[in-house]
Amino acid sequence: MSVSRLVPVLGLFVAVGCGGERAPTTASSGSSSGAGGHGGAGGGPGACGDGIDTTLIDPARTPELAIAGDPGSPMGIFDPSMVYPSGATEGALSYSSVSSQDAIRTRIAVSVDAGAHWTYVTDANTVEPATIDSTDPAVCPGGSCSGNLINEVSSLILDPEDPDPTRRWKLFAHRYLAQPNHSLLYRYGYIALYTASKPEGPWAGPANTVGWTSETPLSSMGAGTNISQIPALADCLALTEPGALWVPGVGLDLALGCVSVENGVSIRIERLRSTDHGATFQHVGTLLDGADAPCLGGTEPRINAPELFFTGGKEYLIATPGTESEGYRGCYVFPIDDPITGVVRRDGQGKPIYVRRIDNPDQRFTGACSHAEGAPGYLVPIAFLDEPPRVFRTFRTSVVAP
Repeated sequence: MSVSRLVPVLGLFVAVGCGGERAPTTASSGSSSGAGGHGGAGGGPGACGDGIDTTLIDPARTPELAIAGDPGSPMGIFDPSMVYPSGATEGALSYSSVSSQDAIRTRIAVSVDAGAHWTYVTDANTVEPATIDSTDPAVCPGGSCSGNLINEVSSLILDPEDPDPTRRWKLFAHRYLAQPNHSLLYRYGYIALYTASKPEGPWAGPANTVGWTSETPLSSMGAGTNISQIPALADCLALTEPGALWVPGVGLDLALGCVSVENGVSIRIERLRSTDHGATFQHVGTLLDGADAPCLGGTEPRINAPELFFTGGKEYLIATPGTESEGYRGCYVFPIDDPITGVVRRDGQGKPIYVRRIDNPDQRFTGACSHAEGAPGYLVPIAFLDEPPRVFRTFRTSVVAP
């Protein structure tokens, strides 16, 4: 969600735009499909979405997501995550409420009309002033850094099989230190877990459910799982943008963006699984690699913002590439044929196959998207960086998955 997408790497701040492609120049209306918007750079040879039209979301003709009773989000709302099972009479939504770059929290809203209207019910977490220790003098001179611990890029799920009814609603978020000078220390944080018996709360937490070894003990202290100790994930400087899914008979899965500098700055999407309701996680495998970005039109080996969802009994992954200059560039939807192995569908050349691409007609920062079967229509975040102060906006489409 953050404008700069900065990640502390070896004591420096390195911009990590997430690969991607430019939107087609011909816009369609509202939430309809544009013609000729193929995947890859201009839909050329080797694109992994040849033949797939782009669904263009025109902000001028698409209703904006409004949260009735929101206590105030001066810079807007972003990063939606819906729980709305098919046929349910009520659903819930988590979203980032942005007061400033160093004051972001997660709020919860509910709907009783399939997502047509949402009403704020509670804050799931708060902005917490903090001073943390660090062994990196380049980032934290004097051995410590001060700022706010903020929560963003949340993922909300219902875990109906958790034996503890007070923990059946779960919220995952990237909790990290942000400083007033817009230094966003993503590595100085962890994936936090908050729990409740109902969306209205009260919400307990945070618990460090997935952490890593970094220059501050904050990242690993009390972690249920330390990914730095998992060989396949040892190169991940940080994980971010969790996408959670309860898979019946399998467990609780998390898709996460892994930031690595092993072969240049890259971002790939990894899948973790918990069979103890979020207490610990095991590595399942890689969903999308940085090397997949070029066939999605990516200019860098980076793809992020995962969301897992079911519709029609089938599982899908939403992921978002981008460019260094433009940020996130649309949402791609990939089928997952086997929820146990949890890998995306690929063609005979090993390229990922997507079944929908969502973007906007004017090349604005677009992503990360959300979908729930009981609330037909993707939620599509679009940034209006040229229209402050409310630069973060989310749009409610009528586009039915996949």
